[in-house]
Amino acid sequence: MNILIAPDSFKETLEAKEVATCIETSFKKVFPNANIIKIPLADGGEGTVKTLVESNNGELIKKKAEDPLGRTICSYYGIINNGKTAIIEMATASGLELLKEEEKNPLKTSTYGFGQLINHALQKGVKEFILGLGGSATNDAGVGMLQALGVKFYNKENKEISKSAKEINQITTMDISSLEKKFRNITINVACDVTNPLCGRNGASFVFGKQKGADKKMIEQLDRNLSHFAKFCEKKFNKSTQYIEGAGAAGGLGFALVTFLNANLQSGIELIMKSVNLEEKIKQADLVITGEGKLDRQSIQGKTPIGVAKLAKKHDKKVIAIAGCLDDGYEIVLEHGVDIVFDCTPINSDFKTVKKNAKKNLELTAFNVAKCLEINLK
Repeated sequence: MNILIAPDSFKETLEAKEVATCIETSFKKVFPNANIIKIPLADGGEGTVKTLVESNNGELIKKKAEDPLGRTICSYYGIINNGKTAIIEMATASGLELLKEEEKNPLKTSTYGFGQLINHALQKGVKEFILGLGGSATNDAGVGMLQALGVKFYNKENKEISKSAKEINQITTMDISSLEKKFRNITINVACDVTNPLCGRNGASFVFGKQKGADKKMIEQLDRNLSHFAKFCEKKFNKSTQYIEGAGAAGGLGFALVTFLNANLQSGIELIMKSVNLEEKIKQADLVITGEGKLDRQSIQGKTPIGVAKLAKKHDKKVIAIAGCLDDGYEIVLEHGVDIVFDCTPINSDFKTVKKNAKKNLELTAFNVAKCLEINLK
């Protein structure tokens, strides 16, 4: 049996490579003679840099940057293609995992650190960027990133606004002169893991604000701020980009990249799958196993398991998905290429326990999946 294991990470517990290894370990106990190929994946969120650096024999570059609250941290990005291409995850500087639970507040967080990483790569002579937008702690429409790149935003009193989402609605003028020289002949491809627009009920604030620490009142304020910024930019650039699929990614960072830097928004998982030549490996497989930390109704909006499943179905392959947990609406993935779903989190487990036992629980679940498959094959 040829088995392809191609999962994403289990957020805040196991990296994609660890997930793949756990599944392999358990399947080998049941199918010791199986030919197993592991392809750790990402969809633009955490793990994107390491996935592409490893598959392209690239290099990790360590760099200090500001975290979402402006504190200096050690971050990193990747370089491939003989130094011509930089891969940067916004989550490594502006991600939700960098904050404690009590620190989460999208009115106070900024994408400034992400912009610092872009600046550093530009100074190294990079000509192409692959930017991953998953896992953000921010809802500032990329204003912080733009400030790091030299853009000045002013209020009606001609004072610069702060580095956060709180004062976006005060922007009346801006100076973008720093961008033209910096980004001349630079190509930017953006790996998105969502398709949401910038504003409205399906936009960045309403869909993702709660998980970033916003309550109902704050979500409404954040959405009004984004709407103000979108209208301001539409007037200045004479174009509307707030409704583009992915504009709402990373709290509106997708919007800023398209509007100010003419970036190309793409499905993150499709970009990654192409980079690692996944389709050729799927063709050789008898079974495909994928997964991620949580499967729910949002999983069909550009997440790794669905990208893998759709590609597998193109070649009539069976697909098993193993998730850390299942949430409301997860069954919709069964309509998008996944044949069967398993979760590996015991009922009523708190996150601390889940994190501690993540590897063990995944291996036990994968073993049970393999035993079910063994029975079916007899």
